[in-house]
Parts: sequence; C-alpha cells; structure tokens
Amino acid sequence: MSKLALGGVQFGIDYGIANTKGQVQIEEVQSILNYAKKNGVNILDTASGYGDSEEVLGKVGVDNFQIITKTTSIKQGVNGVVRIFYQFLKNLKQKKAYGLLIHDIGEIEHKQFDTLLIELARLKRQGLVKKIGVSVYNSQQIDYVLDNFSIDLIQLPINILDQRLINDESLVKLKKHNVEIHARSVFLQGLLLMPIDTIPSWFNPIKDALKLFHKEAKKQNLTKLQLALGFVQSLTEIDKVVVGVDSLQQLREIIDASSVKVNTAELSNIAINNSIFLNPSNWRV
Repeated sequence: MSKLALGGVQFGIDYGIANTKGQVQIEEVQSILNYAKKNGVNILDTASGYGDSEEVLGKVGVDNFQIITKTTSIKQGVNGVVRIFYQFLKNLKQKKAYGLLIHDIGEIEHKQFDTLLIELARLKRQGLVKKIGVSVYNSQQIDYVLDNFSIDLIQLPINILDQRLINDESLVKLKKHNVEIHARSVFLQGLLLMPIDTIPSWFNPIKDALKLFHKEAKKQNLTKLQLALGFVQSLTEIDKVVVGVDSLQQLREIIDASSVKVNTAELSNIAINNSIFLNPSNWRV
C-alpha cells in the first residue's frame, strides 16, 4: 500500500503558489482518482472549507477511498459543526469517514472546545468516524493536545526546509502515544519545486537554503520532486504523506518519485527555522 494520500484542496479552489492551472476540472479529477486507486493510494483528504471539493468528489464517486475531512469553525456552535459533518457524508455519499480532524487548532481556547471533542468521540462510538484528531502547525500545539486529549490521528507540516518537528522529537512523542501521523506541505505549496529564477523576491531571505536544496538534488542525481518527497517518505514516523495535484501528469510524476528513499539525517543543513517562510499563511506574495 502506498504511503501517499491525495489532498483534495485543488479539486475545489485555485490553490498553491506554483499552481498555474487553477481549480482542477471534474473530468481530470476522475482521471486522477482512477490512477491513484490503481497505484495503491487509498486515502483522500478534504474539508468543507475547500470550496466545492466535496461536491466534486461526490459526483465522481469515492467509494474505493477512505476519506478524511475537517471540522468547520466552532464559532457556529458545536451543533453546527456536527451538522456540517453529516452534510459531508451526504455530499460524498458515504456512511462513515476514516478521519475527522479539528481544522483550526487555534480554537482550542474556545469555551465549547471540550464539548466539540465530546461530540467527535460520540461520532466515533457510533461508527460514523474511525479516527478523530487535529490539524496542527507547531510543537506547542502538539504538546497541549497530547497532555489534554486522546487523539488517533494528526496532520502536521513537514518538509526538507521545515524540520522543526523532527529536531524537537515531536514525531517520536506522537508515535509513543500511538498517533497516526499524516504529513502535509511536503512541497511547501510547490515552492520547493519552482525554478530559482521564478521564485518571488519576497523569498530572498531563504534563497540560499532553496539553492542548497537544488544543489543537493543534483548531487544525489535526483529531481527536486524526488528529493523533497523522498525526504518526508523516509521518515519512519510518518504514516501518510498528503500530496495535492492539479493534473493527472503531476500525480504520475509524484507516484513515480515515491519509491525514492534518502538519508534524512544527512540533510539537516538544508533546514531553516523561520516560521514566516515555513507557514504559507504568513506569506505576502
């Protein structure tokens, strides 16, 4: 079984700094899903916040996949969050979800957060969700969740530039708690795969690190795609690597590159530690 999981954000909105094609057309989505399934990719990651991604997936059919979705904002009330989950099942014509993640861990301070977790646990007991968990951005959020709640699944950012959760042993800690780990942002929204001369000047402070990454790929006789994907897939703690694509050709290239393994310990010199550049929500481009 493939270590890859397919992200659905491009199926619903125009997403990614390197995306020049916009939202994926429904016929292309069908071809992508067919090819993914044939190559052992059996997990789809989506969310109600991904535009009309769920409606598109419902139309093409996802019965052969395990689906992970995410909660909407708790600001609309716990009942509202649960109602949207039921709408997700209806949209995708599913009886249950593989995973349900709290999308905005920043809402952990909300007075109804504990109530939300109780409701997610109820959905799990009812067999409507196999695994409940959270989507996080940093080790502080991971520590808080592990100290206060019981989760089955976590989605977190990690790539060859962003090795923070490796260095502070957050991945090791999560595995000790038997949490399934899904990595996202493995290409940093495609930034890692862009030619240096096409990268916006806003990224000039990290251009040296990007050039070092390109140089290392050439040194190992690998493509940038192979090195970026191989780095994350070679981390033993990572269970699934979530990748988004905007064409069937991209998926083919990713699957072809997914057999590459690298020595991650030898690539620590490429990492940076500046959250302004590691978190796309901070980007000003």
